[in-house]
Amino acid sequence: MLEALYGHRGAAYEAPENTLAGFAYAWKIGVRSFELDVRLSADQELVVLHDESLQRTAGVAGKVGEFTAAQLAEMNAKALFAGWHEKAWVPRLEEVLGAFAGMAKSWELEIKADRPENLEILCPKLLEQIERFDLSERAVVTSFDAHALEIMRRIAPQVRRGFISRYDQPSHLETALGLGCYRACIPLVSSSKATVQAARAAGLNVTGWQGDSVEMLETLLDWGVDAITSNRPSLALDYLGKRGLL
Repeated sequence: MLEALYGHRGAAYEAPENTLAGFAYAWKIGVRSFELDVRLSADQELVVLHDESLQRTAGVAGKVGEFTAAQLAEMNAKALFAGWHEKAWVPRLEEVLGAFAGMAKSWELEIKADRPENLEILCPKLLEQIERFDLSERAVVTSFDAHALEIMRRIAPQVRRGFISRYDQPSHLETALGLGCYRACIPLVSSSKATVQAARAAGLNVTGWQGDSVEMLETLLDWGVDAITSNRPSLALDYLGKRGLL
């Protein structure tokens, strides 16, 4: 049995990613664990968006940090889903957690890489949201940015952390262990079964990403991961459900 199937940015290949509409879609099809991305707006609000640029998802020139949270809320972040039937804006983190934190089983909250001074602002604000929505036992704070995880370790050692990397060389696993992480987030595209086994032998919980096809899911299951993240959760839920793995 897997611990969780995480809907990546909600359901990134099926609905507008990192939006309330996208998370609602994911919930409707049966997703109960969510992965999302956290950045700072110009007015230092926590907003949910993957890219530093707004071009890909909202069709707007400029960076997230150049707009206030209120301005981001006026944008239509469904550029990849032009025919989507409802507005899908760039939400504040508290909007997403307010809607789904009480229902969802678990969360991966990814801090996007940023300047150290911005991370020193972002991390305490993220901790506030984790505490406000009682997520300490249900959330793992993840990042490619080791400094972000170091800050979280310093200010909230009780909050579990996960290091995301290519895991194509031993130093990445060493970094995860050195940061005192609970989880290694290991990608299918650049890592291996041996790395997953080494991580688990070292006491790390492992999320494998991404499980977007039956073949990819089968490979991650063969690797022995504890959880899987998917951009196509409808496919993943169907396949894993039929195998009795969720």
